[in-house]
Parts: sequence; structure tokens; C-alpha cells
Amino acid sequence: MRPGDGRAIGEVGENALVARFRELASAAQGEGVIVGSGDDAAVVAAAEGRALLLTCDMMVEGVHFRRDWARPRQIGWKAMAQNLSDIAAMGGEPAFAVASIAAPGSLPEEVAEGIAQGLMAAASEYGAAVVGGDLVGSPGPVVVDVALTGWVQREMMLLRSGARPGDAICVTGSLGASAAGLTALQRGLGAEMLPRLDRALIAHREPRPRLAESRAIAATRLGTAMMDLSDGMTEDLPRLCAESGVGARVYAEHIPVDPSCEEVAGRADLDALTLAASGGEDYELLFTCALDAVAEVAAAVAAQSDAAVTAIGEISEGDEVVFVDPEGRKMAFPRGFDHFATPARCSQRAEADSG
Repeated sequence: MRPGDGRAIGEVGENALVARFRELASAAQGEGVIVGSGDDAAVVAAAEGRALLLTCDMMVEGVHFRRDWARPRQIGWKAMAQNLSDIAAMGGEPAFAVASIAAPGSLPEEVAEGIAQGLMAAASEYGAAVVGGDLVGSPGPVVVDVALTGWVQREMMLLRSGARPGDAICVTGSLGASAAGLTALQRGLGAEMLPRLDRALIAHREPRPRLAESRAIAATRLGTAMMDLSDGMTEDLPRLCAESGVGARVYAEHIPVDPSCEEVAGRADLDALTLAASGGEDYELLFTCALDAVAEVAAAVAAQSDAAVTAIGEISEGDEVVFVDPEGRKMAFPRGFDHFATPARCSQRAEADSG
């Protein structure tokens, strides 16, 4: 099977599609795969002395992506990248993935293969191997589901539950670029009016998980808690605090707002800080460490990456999470993305024949 002749996957057939996906996966498998795709289960070598990490994430058309807003390869890339980011949040290394696609038989063959290529490309770039999965027909929208394993040395593992009162709250990189990209797509904003639009669109469609940065933080043994920012600072930080049994005080002016977010927000008549704090899908790392350790951790990250580390607040006693302005007054921000309490990120489903 080779894409490009305009056939729908219903015409190609399950066996031919599975054979092609096995071919793509086999080309990207590295060491540790004993039996890859093709058997009832994959078989991989166990790593002695390390803890196994397991994560899974699903992307649903019309909720997480639209096919008129992203190329098929980008859809596959993002589906894998969000799982890679979960492994990064633990200070780990990705290992093996299984990926499944549910789609109607009318889906063009080249779309299905493009999604598969994106899955394989993201996995390969960050050192993982796709070793199996499933392909099923569906009357509804396209669904891409990925489960990923990883490894972490037990003494280097970072959880959400380790933050302590007095710790600094830090983030890698800048926030709001992905939300800016989504806003530009929703508002129909074009590159002719937004010089930084490409940066925002790439951040939204092709996120880059912070694996090297997470390993650098973990290797210092100075981090106390960590997670990735997938649903927005205003949604994710309270989750970390709840797991640690602490509160937080965030100095809003210290939040590193991406320049593309400022540009898009200005054009869309939105507040850039609000978009950066609550927009989500940044896949940056949110972590805590002792106040006097921030510089050392930042230097360790800088040795591996061009991502800056910014201290934005501190962990406090109690359970209140507050954002404050330069005068110390509390600021109200909307919560981030919640599947069952907020509208879908991509509120309009793509048409079945969009590609």
C-alpha cells in the first residue's frame, strides 16, 4: 500500500493499512524491542534498576484538532508529543508506544498514513519506538490514542506530590504561544498582520516536549515536584498543589508570556497574560525547588537547552492558590481547559472530506 491515489481507507482495507503501519513502525524501532507489531502483544526488554512509567492520551477530532487546521502528520506528531511530555514531567526517558486510530471508512488513505508518519516521527526524534497498536472503523470523528512507556531512575523520579512550603515555583520557556496559535485559527487571523504567527501555529500544531530539560532538572536532585503544563497554569498548578497538600502564591508579572501570545492577543482584543496563564497546551515544565536552588537548576537546564527557567512564585502553607499583581492584590483568572466544564478547544468539527 502506498498513499496518493485518492482511495479511502475503506477501499484499501484493514490488512493493507496494518501492514503499512507495521512497515513504518519497524523502520523506527531501536534496541530493546524483542517482538514488535504483528503479534498479539509486543515484547520489550525490561530495564534493571529503573521504575517503569506508563501514560496514555487521546485526541478526538473536533475537540483537540480539526483537519482543516492541521496537516495529518501534525495531528500524529501532537498525539505522540503530549504523551512524551507526560514522561518528561516525571523526569523520565520515553521507551515504547502503542498507537491506535479510529476512523470512518471514508477517510482518505493519505490522511491515515500522514497521521501514522507523524506518530512515528515524534517517537523517533525523542528516542521512543512504536511497537504496536490498533486500527478500527468508526462512524464518528477520527480518534488517535497513544499509550507510552518510559523509564526513570527511582531516586530521580519527580512527582506532583513533593512541593514544600517555601519552595520556588518555576516554569521552563514561555507560555501562551499554543493558545495564541489556536486563537489565530479561531479568529481567522493571517500572517500578513501577525509577523509572529508562524511561531504560534507551530507551537500549537507541533509542540516540543521538554525531555532534555526534565532530565537536567531531575539530575540535579534539587527539584521537589514537577508536572507539564497541558491544560493551563491556572488549571495545572492547583492540581500540583492539591497532590502536595500545599498552597501557592504566583506573581503574575513574573509569568513569561511568549511574544507571539502578546501579538495575537493584541490583535484579537484579548489580555495576553490571561491567555498565557489559562490557555494551555504549552507542554512546558512546571516545577518546584528550594529558593536557593533556582540558579543551579536553571544553569543545569541552560547546559542542555535554550529554554529559560523563570521563578514565578512560591509554595505556601494551606491550600489556597492565588495570583497577585505587583501591589499584592489578588487577580482573578479563568481556569484552564476541562473536558467536561469548558468548550472543546476546536469547537467545530472538521468536515469528513477535509484533508
